[in-house]
Amino acid sequence: MPQENSASNALTSKNKKGNKTLKHLLSSEECVEYFKSLSKITGFDLSIYDENGNHILTTKENPICRLFKSELPNFNECPGSCKKPMFEPLRLNEPITYKCYSKVINFSIPLNYLKEKAVLVGRNGFTSYEDFLEFLKIAKKTGLKELPVTTSLNFADVSSTKNTSHYVHKAISYLLYNLQEKHKLTEKLGRFTSLVDVTILEKLSSNTSSIYRYIIDTIEFVLGPTSVAILTLDNQTSTYKTISASGKYKDILIGLSFNSENTLIQKILSTKAPMFQEELIVEKLMTARTAGKPEILHLFPIFIANSIKALIGVLGRKIPGEDIKIINALRDYIQVTLENRALHLAIEKKQDEILTSIYNSSKSIAPLLNWEQLLQTILEKSTQLLKAEKGSLMLLNKETSELLVEAKKSIDGVAKENMKLRPGEKIAGRVLESGESLLVKDVEKDPRINRKNKNRYKTKSFVSVPIKIENRVEGVINISDKITGEVFDENDLKLIQSFVPNAAIAIERGVLYKKIKELKKISLTDPLTGTLNRRYLNSRLAEEISHVSRYKQSFSFLMLDIDGFKNYNDTFGHLTGDRVLKTLAAVMTTSIRNIDILARFGGDEFVIIFPRTPKSEAVNIANRLMENVEKFHITSQKGDQMDNLTVSIGLSSFPDDASSLTELLERTDQALYLAKKGGRNKLVYL
Repeated sequence: MPQENSASNALTSKNKKGNKTLKHLLSSEECVEYFKSLSKITGFDLSIYDENGNHILTTKENPICRLFKSELPNFNECPGSCKKPMFEPLRLNEPITYKCYSKVINFSIPLNYLKEKAVLVGRNGFTSYEDFLEFLKIAKKTGLKELPVTTSLNFADVSSTKNTSHYVHKAISYLLYNLQEKHKLTEKLGRFTSLVDVTILEKLSSNTSSIYRYIIDTIEFVLGPTSVAILTLDNQTSTYKTISASGKYKDILIGLSFNSENTLIQKILSTKAPMFQEELIVEKLMTARTAGKPEILHLFPIFIANSIKALIGVLGRKIPGEDIKIINALRDYIQVTLENRALHLAIEKKQDEILTSIYNSSKSIAPLLNWEQLLQTILEKSTQLLKAEKGSLMLLNKETSELLVEAKKSIDGVAKENMKLRPGEKIAGRVLESGESLLVKDVEKDPRINRKNKNRYKTKSFVSVPIKIENRVEGVINISDKITGEVFDENDLKLIQSFVPNAAIAIERGVLYKKIKELKKISLTDPLTGTLNRRYLNSRLAEEISHVSRYKQSFSFLMLDIDGFKNYNDTFGHLTGDRVLKTLAAVMTTSIRNIDILARFGGDEFVIIFPRTPKSEAVNIANRLMENVEKFHITSQKGDQMDNLTVSIGLSSFPDDASSLTELLERTDQALYLAKKGGRNKLVYL
């Protein structure tokens, strides 16, 4: 068995990009608990080593291994004989089972994560009584004095060991695959949002060649090496031809063309959605294939006024669904930019007041990233365009399949904020179900509605328009009560229909931005307590130290843990222990100021940064926190009364008590130690 290095080294291990390495991931508290559970389920003692033989973690050391290490520390055959078979799965890329020098049954499994490799080794006992007798001979031969046999023997046969190894391999591979896919998606979303800049697109929109080059560069940057082409319509031949291309299939793509009557083009026109075609009839393509696998051409249309302005072609292997969504988001950004440019040109040419309104409305929502503000602004611009007093914007909740009011406008404030509608229910539900706009001039005479007008509406006319994203109905905008008292007409319907596609793009971008914010929040917060995590704490402490040298203002730092927390876990169980941690986090959050920074340091230990706060003021806040904690009563899962929570606190200030970050942590930890040694439920400051 390889030399076991300290697992704490892995906790700070990072790769060059700052992402979690495999060592760091597997050494985390959550993963350690996961492998302990897996060990209990399978009955095997589990250990993990990186590809260089460095130890990462062990759930429980195998008694035979422990015996040899303690009794015969200089004996090389055991654990030395384990080294070769342990790392064989890295070469085979599959699990293996083997018996070690001591005749103990083992399995070894390869682990792969972001191009890093490791092995997981499971150790059990003997497969048969004969193996046990062989072990006794080896023990006698090598001079072992004490044998770890205190109970009846249970034998793990080779077949069940193989089955267990395959089960564990599948479970862990699935876990690492999901984490790796999440990392890739987060990285791609980060690349995408860093590249898509509204101001850049507006500048490029006056030159279509520049914007098409921008598309190609962006797709290559987000997806990695690939082959991309831009096809535009040649009006003389009614054919879409490649005007720019890149990648290893550039020469093939340069000669690519589609007649406007081509069935694929007609299908794109009817569905307004991307298409892909396998096995293109291109002679050169046959010689360009690798390993006999067909290349696939994905076509993403850019629409202007219901016509295909251009086609983005991506040639290669089948693109994953998440990457398609990112390309669609880029395409929509380009599309709304070109549409806005086209509208602007129309304004200059025709001095059309209506088109000016649409352009300005679209432009006003483009930079908005706050979700609630975006939706409310879309509704405000919609009602302004139609000169209406009332309206609502409803979005589809995919979990419940219901339309929910997300924004409203009503002079009398009567609009139902909590209204929920299912597809087909009432007017908005019908529009959701059919995907078609609804213009009603008289609600009482229209045979589609045929109902008495409600008192809260001044007029009997309204407009309801679907919000579509990638040909899916994601919501509905409802508008009623023209300020003039007139009925809505077909021109009003066309006007709002011209604005809603831009609004839909802004909504889709808002959803993407929310997801990115959620991913960022997940990376900075502790999943159990919701407080900030240690990763964020380290960067924030560095910032505060920088502020001290710049602004000459000290800050204070507090470290606390729960008195007798182990007793809570041992007496009432880990679920109750988790409730204690959540309760403490909630009490601390309400006890400190808005500018203070609370983070979970690890286990039951928390820290608080008090920016620009001298020690005397921090001591007052800490005393108030301790008093608030003592007031809370906690009961176990079974309803048993527990002792009141108390905490021990260590506190220090920078630069008064320390000259570096390391010294600050050490001094504060020393103060916490003195508080616990002095009887607990105390505050000690240096």
